[in-house]
Amino acid sequence: MSGITEISVWISGVLIVFHISFLLYILYRKTGDAMSTAFWLTLAAVFPLGGFVLFLFFGVPGRKKMVFQIAAVSSRLRYRSGRQKLLTGEIEQQDRALTKFIADTAAARSERNEMLDRLFPEAPLFSGNRTELLVDGTEAYPRMLADIRQAKNSIRLQSFILMGDHTGLQFLEALEEKASEGVNVKVLYDSFGSFKSIFSKRFRRLIRLRHPHMEIRAFSQLNLFAPWLFQMRNHRKLLVIDGKIAYTGGINISEENERREDVPANRHIHDLHCRITGPAVSQLALSFFRDWAYTGRKKPGTVTVPGELALPENCGEDALRVIPSGPGNRYQGSRDLFFAAAMQAKKSLTILTPYFVPGAQYVELLCMTAARGVEVQIIVPKNNNHLFVDLAARSMYGKLLEYGVRIFEKKGNFSHIKALLGDGAWGFMGSSNCDNRSFRLNYELDFWFDGGPAAEALDLEIHQELQHCDEVTLEATDRKGVLARLAENACALLSPIL
Repeated sequence: MSGITEISVWISGVLIVFHISFLLYILYRKTGDAMSTAFWLTLAAVFPLGGFVLFLFFGVPGRKKMVFQIAAVSSRLRYRSGRQKLLTGEIEQQDRALTKFIADTAAARSERNEMLDRLFPEAPLFSGNRTELLVDGTEAYPRMLADIRQAKNSIRLQSFILMGDHTGLQFLEALEEKASEGVNVKVLYDSFGSFKSIFSKRFRRLIRLRHPHMEIRAFSQLNLFAPWLFQMRNHRKLLVIDGKIAYTGGINISEENERREDVPANRHIHDLHCRITGPAVSQLALSFFRDWAYTGRKKPGTVTVPGELALPENCGEDALRVIPSGPGNRYQGSRDLFFAAAMQAKKSLTILTPYFVPGAQYVELLCMTAARGVEVQIIVPKNNNHLFVDLAARSMYGKLLEYGVRIFEKKGNFSHIKALLGDGAWGFMGSSNCDNRSFRLNYELDFWFDGGPAAEALDLEIHQELQHCDEVTLEATDRKGVLARLAENACALLSPIL
């Protein structure tokens, strides 16, 4: 009996040491984010085993190696020798040609752009671009497919969600057809976002396709021995054709974006995308090259083909700055964009986001922005596709409304739009949500615009969005019942992992 007691004491001692070590590890790794650290410490203290399992999946404890590998690729692309090795010698000619498009206007010398120059020194503001705003997949997909079919040299497609449904296969088959014509095709998808696609036989066939001119890769393979990697999601959406035409924004490749009759209406998604031509395309392509080089780190060699790095041309009146962000790239770049916009707004600030869980600091900043007389508007979907995120967002409405921030809920189909407009004249759009995941974890891709048709088009779209919104009032928020408040506040506690 004494032997059993000794074993029990020994096991208890081991568990106590493990528990304390786990708590110290969280305290060591979770620096710089007090709320996240407090959340994980509390969870681990109250539920030792469950907290450990959740931390493995959601705490991202082992991302250091992945971040180092991505940072190494980014570092190589900063220097002449590395750029030439990865992108061929044509990159030097393109770099020289781009210098004449670096914007030198009153807007470029404004306080807001000087701030962005300091925040993002590797993302200059380029003039001479043309942007076309496209609403939903019903507008974006036909244009994208038409440009794919006209490709002469190269096609680069990247999507967080690349479904194996009718729409996804339509794109993949169009790409396969161009590859058979000799066009070099590279496709990059996120393994978490596109998880459902593995159940499509035709999708799996194309993934396994061994074609001399077409290759498809996952950004981060799902790995049972590294469960935290599914948190490191590549959320970017990008299509680059011949180095001259680019599409980017919030639209994934899925039939839910097309409003097809064979898709239930409650699954239809409302979203924005943008077709871009001009010097900024080279910077969008560079973002793809970086991700492709990371996924093929065991396959040395160039990631471009001869003729792919097209020389920039003056295509329009928009000044754009391309900002990729994420661990190993410009960490918290999306967060810095949102913060900079709130700090620089003089008259108005409108945020469109499907998920509004930005953390207490940004909520405080928006309250202060409204307090200094700026008209702050937040447009979110009335019918959200993530219940916990929606409840967490609602927990912050009361404080925002008290400070004069106006909140609008877009009726109808789920709105997936991600954009920001400041003073009706500048802002950004792309893949970033106004939430902690985009701020800290995801790999995002946004473009900043300053004046010109891009700002005008988004301003018009916002006015149209507001026509289909219900405004949230402080009175309605104050009338919420006890159960609703409990649910919202409980979900708010989960915001570090939402």
